[in-house]
Amino acid sequence: MDPTLVDRYCPGAHSAPVTAAVYDAQSGAVVTADEWGTVAITRPGERFPGIVFDMGSPVRGAVAIVTGGSLVAVGDDAGTVAVCNTWDGACVFEDVREGAVGEARAMRALAFNPTGTVLAALSVDGIIRIFDIQRWDRVANYQGFSGESLFFDATGERLLAMDTLGQPKLLDLLSHEQIDLEMVPGGVRSALFTPDFRKVITMGQGGISILELPSGRIENTFTARGSSGMHAIVIHPDGLELGAVTGRSVHRFALPGLEAVGSDKHGAANPTGASYWDDRGVVVGGSDGMLHRPNTKQSLEPIICVSGFGEHRVAAHGNRLAVWEKNHQKRPFKSPKRFIEVKIDRDGRLVAGLPDDNTGVCLFEARTGRFLFDAGIETANTPKMEVGGAIFASMFGRGRGIRWYDLRANNTFELPWAQTFALSGSGTWLAVVTPQGTIRVLDPTNGQDVMPPPEPLADCPVTLMSFVNRAPNLIVLDEEGVLSVYDLTESVKQSIPALGSDVLELNVQVDRLWGITGGRHAALRFQEPEDGTATIIFVDLARGEVFSEVTGLLPYAWVDPETGNIVQPARGRAILDMDMMGREDRVLRALPEGEWVAFNATGVLDRSEGFEE
Repeated sequence: MDPTLVDRYCPGAHSAPVTAAVYDAQSGAVVTADEWGTVAITRPGERFPGIVFDMGSPVRGAVAIVTGGSLVAVGDDAGTVAVCNTWDGACVFEDVREGAVGEARAMRALAFNPTGTVLAALSVDGIIRIFDIQRWDRVANYQGFSGESLFFDATGERLLAMDTLGQPKLLDLLSHEQIDLEMVPGGVRSALFTPDFRKVITMGQGGISILELPSGRIENTFTARGSSGMHAIVIHPDGLELGAVTGRSVHRFALPGLEAVGSDKHGAANPTGASYWDDRGVVVGGSDGMLHRPNTKQSLEPIICVSGFGEHRVAAHGNRLAVWEKNHQKRPFKSPKRFIEVKIDRDGRLVAGLPDDNTGVCLFEARTGRFLFDAGIETANTPKMEVGGAIFASMFGRGRGIRWYDLRANNTFELPWAQTFALSGSGTWLAVVTPQGTIRVLDPTNGQDVMPPPEPLADCPVTLMSFVNRAPNLIVLDEEGVLSVYDLTESVKQSIPALGSDVLELNVQVDRLWGITGGRHAALRFQEPEDGTATIIFVDLARGEVFSEVTGLLPYAWVDPETGNIVQPARGRAILDMDMMGREDRVLRALPEGEWVAFNATGVLDRSEGFEE
């Protein structure tokens, strides 16, 4: 399982709620998993996850690490249990059930015995299954259990679990007896041993209880009055403190007396209960796919959307926008909205954002983050917006009509009849399609025609257009799927209609078109509804043929008109650049606590001051 480029320097491999996390204090290894089934393993000695894979089904609490960090186990909602080594990620044990049979035993907790030869698995059907990993065999089943946790004792002969009433039990695997502990009022959801195995700590909705062993008597309790709800408990690696994770904070208690030590906001807006305590403190998993630590600098949220042009990239992290110039991230700035689409011009001066709340497009200065204006409610849900030079243009949300702004002269223009448009990268020309399906090329500073309308190539309306970056060429696609190109040079010089030429005919529903610097290549995007993905094809305009087809992209993947690179979000708050053949080219990543790094296959290109490899 060698990591791909996007997996390097990736502390947050999750794009869905983090639903499982475990830490091995002896080795420092960490395993996290999420609601989509992505599993990330940080091996001993590593700062970032070195192994990332997908289980194929959600993982909810069922992860474990053997003491020493050499093996990890993962169980998912499909009932699959897998054990892999942390050296290269190779699977050393697997137990699979297909279809409804597997779903009926969706896994909720796993535990290794101290030697790593036996694995216990708790599933939603209330059965604890005991697997001999070395023999690839299930050796026992125990029914009548519930809860969210499993732990072996120091000998590996007893298992700490909860019965169907939520009461902690010790299951003796040699005698097959259940040893009762003192009943905890209200029941518990999870229970764990202290590192010295002399006590059991339980957590329920009502609070925390400490039970002494071997008597099983309750020694101390803490009742959670007025808290925001208890999600998890974690123990300091030295066993001297306990952390209780609530909806807002981490409350720390001294052990064994449960004296309050302190309380800190953990920063997770919606904690999931996936938590652990490592040598840097408590880590809390959130529904935002991030791992949060108390008393740290604010981290950017996962990326919603990205775009790019030339040396510039822009990413929307929730309500914050991060602009990159070459390989350097500028200081992110707050916006009044959360955006589902963003654009930046090729000079890196303006950023446009389409809000997710059905309001008008917002425009910002890219260098300062200063909010300039709202383009009006008519631009809400616009199907197309572009920025070039001092010009910003947007279709109306109803899909017909265009409004554009000349920011240099502070003028606004509208064409209510325009069917679609294209703006040149410099903002010099604005092409619009008339209700008759023909093309007009305008000067966006005054709305006047700069040349005669190009000669139609067929009696068929034009549906998509794109200027070729840094060239006087216009690429068009008509209603019948014919891709054509116009050279506008002589038209603008001699005031004669431009003559175009057909390139090729497509039999797919293209939703986006780009003309790439040099005029040799064009890129076209179409959706794959069955898979929920997009495909981008690259066309050689001179030869009239497709020379590359990149599949499995995000539906909103973008093409940089300057380079032809595909740009899309990637896990771990990253912007991924791929070349025209779909090969990973560069990653720009926002790291926790305000740090960042840019890198490619050869190494780090640039980094923030606090970045550590």
